[in-house]
Amino acid sequence: MLTEPKKIPTSAGVYIFRHDKTPLYIGKAANLKLRLASYFRNQTALPFKIQKMLREATRLEMIETESEIEALIKEAELIKKYRPKYNSLMRDDKNYFFVGITKEDFPRIFTTHQPDKDWKVKLQTTNARYFGPFTSVAEVKTVLKLLRHVFPYCTCKGVHKRPCLNSQIGRCPRYCCTAGFKIQDSRFKKARRAYQRNIRNIVAVLTGKRQMLLQTLKHHMRTAAKAERYEEAGRLRDQIAGLEGVFSHRSVLQAPLETRAWSAILPKLQLIFRTTAPIHRIEGYDISNISGTEATGSMVVFADGVPDKSQYRKFRIKTVRDSNDVAMLREVLRRRFSHSEWPFPELVVIDGGKPQLNTALKAIHDSRFTIHDSRLNVTALAKREEVLFTESGRAIYLQRGDPAILHLFQRIRDESHRFARAYHHKLRKKHFANSAGQ
Repeated sequence: MLTEPKKIPTSAGVYIFRHDKTPLYIGKAANLKLRLASYFRNQTALPFKIQKMLREATRLEMIETESEIEALIKEAELIKKYRPKYNSLMRDDKNYFFVGITKEDFPRIFTTHQPDKDWKVKLQTTNARYFGPFTSVAEVKTVLKLLRHVFPYCTCKGVHKRPCLNSQIGRCPRYCCTAGFKIQDSRFKKARRAYQRNIRNIVAVLTGKRQMLLQTLKHHMRTAAKAERYEEAGRLRDQIAGLEGVFSHRSVLQAPLETRAWSAILPKLQLIFRTTAPIHRIEGYDISNISGTEATGSMVVFADGVPDKSQYRKFRIKTVRDSNDVAMLREVLRRRFSHSEWPFPELVVIDGGKPQLNTALKAIHDSRFTIHDSRLNVTALAKREEVLFTESGRAIYLQRGDPAILHLFQRIRDESHRFARAYHHKLRKKHFANSAGQ
């Protein structure tokens, strides 16, 4: 019988049990080490089919991915390619799910476990293409929901007289499913081209071509910026940020932090920052701008690990005119710490690296508060490698530690980024509206 490998990564990924070169079973995991341990410990308690599979297996292969979502997509790709016998034995066809995209001017997206049956009547169309099979419909729907924030698409069953709710919140382009728009209408044609780009982008994600898509979007953004098409560049910038957020290292398919025990996380935070003082209030900061225009800063607040949106604050940058995020951060922190009436944090989290951390420390020291007197801890989180820089000069690689701590800091950073970007987007739209009216 196959024995447990000595070295198993803790990252997300896909695992393949093989008999020689033939795949027997393919699965995915948010943490390969934890998932695979369940196959090798107390094997007599495992279902009979899994025990039989393990007796046949001669080799275990692991493929690391950057996120759970990529593991989900990779698993579907490999199951479709190899059709392992134990994947079929452990599930019937109704336990696999597919993403369907209709072949129309404005394609609709749906999930189904029977690709050629009931959806045709519901959606009033007869042709579609499919992606999968996926092992969890809940996870697939989560991915599609996240992608819809970046690339809006339609899910309406047919044409209707009034705009749908999704069109009112920016999740549907409206022209696709609202009666009264004619094919000759220039708005219709423009919307159709934009919509079909969104569908192509979603297909690229579902087929594992995320990196290629990001490169394309970044190229188009640079081209638009050089041509001074700033609104288009801003839209592309938001799509890039949104897509990177969906595929960041955070465990978006896991239960939210609110369900985790804060009492278990707190001692680990205190150990990281070498303090015995309680940490209740955490503030996260970020900056958003395009070439210095309509620049904004955000402050988000997490109380005992839970976002407290009533405490969020937004800042319109006043003193910095060029694209200097560090200087903008300095302004935001000086303004924030001039408010002695605001509750004081025990921890400040900055999006960035050592330059941002040093700027934050100086800005706070320049205020009436001091790091020592207020028992305030300040740290910066670098996105690329998820490194936490502390004021004592340490660099902590969060991916090597507790996933709950990594998840906490990623949520703080992502929420501050979202809040800053939302305010920046609002100011930019207002600016363009005023310019158009002059």
